[in-house]
Amino acid sequence: MKKLFITIAFVAAAMFANAQFFIGGTLGLSTQSGSVKLENGGISLTQDAPKTFTFTFAPSVGFMFNDNMGVGLDILFGSTKLTQKDYTFDPAATVTTKTTDLGFAPYFRYVFAEIDNFKFYADARIEYIMSTPKITIEQGGTSLSQDGDKTTDFGIGVVPGMAYMLTDNISMNCTLNILSLGYTSQKTVSKNIDGAGTDQTQKINEFGLGVNGATPITIGFFYTF
Repeated sequence: MKKLFITIAFVAAAMFANAQFFIGGTLGLSTQSGSVKLENGGISLTQDAPKTFTFTFAPSVGFMFNDNMGVGLDILFGSTKLTQKDYTFDPAATVTTKTTDLGFAPYFRYVFAEIDNFKFYADARIEYIMSTPKITIEQGGTSLSQDGDKTTDFGIGVVPGMAYMLTDNISMNCTLNILSLGYTSQKTVSKNIDGAGTDQTQKINEFGLGVNGATPITIGFFYTF
């Protein structure tokens, strides 16, 4: 038994001696706005379309045991603000929904090919994300805030990617979510604010290619040391 422990210790020491640690991540910003023009019988009416601002940040840390295999962890953070007009009220009400996303994703990476400065890999990932929205309704100088439906996402799958080595230590990584293969489960809990009615829990399961409507491609920068 003592020899077994010594052997395991030597193997672990050899693996960590050759390990390459890396740190980096992805950052995303997007905004969308516009207007809707309605025409009927010579009468024209222009209304504001929903405005959306999205911020995402996913730092990542991990290490490669050797040239082909490694592990890592992504910390997932996102914030979305959706502002829209509700013209069923007079005057129109402004409805603002702020959603905060927080989650994590451990993964195992396997590099299956290297061509010049390119490395091609696949990540086996487990992903868990919680989304918490806050809704604010403003009309005529009054404001009302309430919690929205809380959503929990769980996913497991394989996501391909590639890295381009800008220098010996810095790389630009591209994750091809559109080619991911896996399973996702989404749970949405709707609560009645006034206590009347029935609370609802909705579950949606999905299996397939590019599941869960993820951003098709994400790009990040990493430093290896």
